[in-house]
Amino acid sequence: MKILGSLPVSKEDIAEKSTCNMCSDNCEIHVKHRDGIVTEITLPDCQRGAAMLEHRDSDARLLEPEIRDSLTDDWRKADWDNVLDRVVDEINTVKQEHGAESVAFMVGYTKELRPYFQRLSYLFGSPNYITESSCCFSATRIASVLTFGEKYGFMYGPSRVHQPETKCRMVWTNDTENSKLPYKNHYLFRQTDVPLIVVDPRRTSLAKSADIHLQLRPGSDGALALGLGHIIIREGLHDQEFLDQWAHGFAEYEAYVKDFTPDRVAEITGIKAELIEKAAKLYASSTPAVIGLSPTATVHASNGCQNHRAIILLCALTGNIDIKGGNRPKVDVSEKNISLRETVLPELPDAMGKDRFPLFSKYYYEGQGMTLADAIESGSIKAIVSFGANVMMYPNSGRLREQLKKLKFFSVCDFFDTPTREFAQVSLPAATHLERESLIIENKKLRYRPSAIPLRGNAMADADIIFKLAKKLGLSDRFWDGDIRQSFNERLETTGYTVEELPDKGATMPFPMETTERKYQQTGFETPSGKIEFVSQELIDAGHSGLPKYAEPFWSPVSTPEIAADYPYVLTSGARSSNYTHSQGRHLKYLRAIEPHPYVSISLEDGQALEIHDDDWVRVSSPIGEIELRAKVSDLMATGVVSCPHGWVEAEINLLMPDVLCSITGFPAFKSSLCNIEKISTPA
Repeated sequence: MKILGSLPVSKEDIAEKSTCNMCSDNCEIHVKHRDGIVTEITLPDCQRGAAMLEHRDSDARLLEPEIRDSLTDDWRKADWDNVLDRVVDEINTVKQEHGAESVAFMVGYTKELRPYFQRLSYLFGSPNYITESSCCFSATRIASVLTFGEKYGFMYGPSRVHQPETKCRMVWTNDTENSKLPYKNHYLFRQTDVPLIVVDPRRTSLAKSADIHLQLRPGSDGALALGLGHIIIREGLHDQEFLDQWAHGFAEYEAYVKDFTPDRVAEITGIKAELIEKAAKLYASSTPAVIGLSPTATVHASNGCQNHRAIILLCALTGNIDIKGGNRPKVDVSEKNISLRETVLPELPDAMGKDRFPLFSKYYYEGQGMTLADAIESGSIKAIVSFGANVMMYPNSGRLREQLKKLKFFSVCDFFDTPTREFAQVSLPAATHLERESLIIENKKLRYRPSAIPLRGNAMADADIIFKLAKKLGLSDRFWDGDIRQSFNERLETTGYTVEELPDKGATMPFPMETTERKYQQTGFETPSGKIEFVSQELIDAGHSGLPKYAEPFWSPVSTPEIAADYPYVLTSGARSSNYTHSQGRHLKYLRAIEPHPYVSISLEDGQALEIHDDDWVRVSSPIGEIELRAKVSDLMATGVVSCPHGWVEAEINLLMPDVLCSITGFPAFKSSLCNIEKISTPA
């Protein structure tokens, strides 16, 4: 598709390859511009990408550095030098009075600045570098590493690409239609050559097209996976030869899953026993088979890590590990790590959350940011420097808001005004992706983005801000003396390219694909036993069950019937929208015209019982909060289950979510909670 700028296309236009950053996929785009003004952008067919010019040119965009003395004062403009001096003076004062670890360095989107910001945090002396990975993706990686070892930590990406050898696909809570490109053009909608099993609490378009849809109660994923394992072993469909050589603790697992009979699992999950039987036999008898994994859905539960381990162990149970058509690890060309996490971080005090979640800190090299409210409340965090941070991503976000008011200092950097900015004394305007030069190395691709058009107003690229802060902190020599391109070349040392080559080679350069199967035969699995750990020794050492034991969600009709008496509906949240990337994009008129309001999805049966119809206003409440939004009544949800979107300021779902965390990873329970829903006449 093409979007046109404010000037007509001309033969005199400068044409450049670049990358979009309206989500984290960094799709290749072609930009034409003249006299610093975009004339045309060619991009994939994507509504998020179609809004990128408005994202740059919006009247709502922040364009000037601003400061204030207190949270009740009005913002006032200031020049960059004075504003950055204020940041440095404030965090140095906190460092002198309370220690460098009392300053947290917090980042959300964009992800491009992270190596530099992490480096700045550690060189400043703070281990408390925290990101949105505290509640996104990292727990699935940790579950995989504990089970298969480090090389198998990134298994979800390869599980979502087409492999012609695959004989059966089981897609586990992964809404391909709305997550990222190619949306409805995803191969799962086009490839009907092999059976498709979909596990999802929602009757998505993909679920409707599946041969089997296992519509489970949110949070019961672990029970379903253990029940599938029970049937596979009972029917002799497991790969005993593979397990004899490469499984540790299989006998204990076999004994444990005996209790997860189809009838019991049906009672837990709400899925008919015969459907569970059918799915288990279809998956296990079709070799090779693949389980399409989600980066977060299965771990957004109070027992999320063990739930995810139970799921991925099905791949091992059937021998579908690291074979063509099965579940394979991501083998990426990695950049040189410049964050100093392996050299400087070990010399620093423990990061926040390490005492509660040591395995998170061990395998993700950062603080567990979901403990931020606790850290502020205890007095261990006094100041925060942030880029793209989002208070709305936290469970029980109302509590975090109250804690942020207690900080001695808080600075933010963003494109637009956000709820997070309400708690800051310094506000920095960020450059959009069309205005900033970046290097992205991931997903077997090297992506280079030139700064296609000039900065608007007084905005500045994130990396440039970090480099200027480093200079003012006396760290310029550790930041390539301010030369961003020199830093690019250091990061590129492992790839065989230099930054000078990139513009001529284009925006996106693929690296060769890994084709070697069964790499474990040469090296074993990087676990304590050298095998796949059905019983994880590291979990035992950390005080957890080594088996992937099932536990009910923290709030559920089973675990807390006294709460369910007043809040009888199972609440799940965070379903993706093809229009928005999390909370981003709500300032853009183009996207709001497509999806103007948040909706709570309820079943036809519940709608009838509550006399709720499409577009009626409803109040959704939990023991800790309530929101008001419109209803959408359809066959998407099972009876007794409701789904709320995330990222909406006017209906912030995380005000309702308890800040209970998975005991292994520290992940919140966004996918499984309790609520009540009632019809109201008009919003308050």
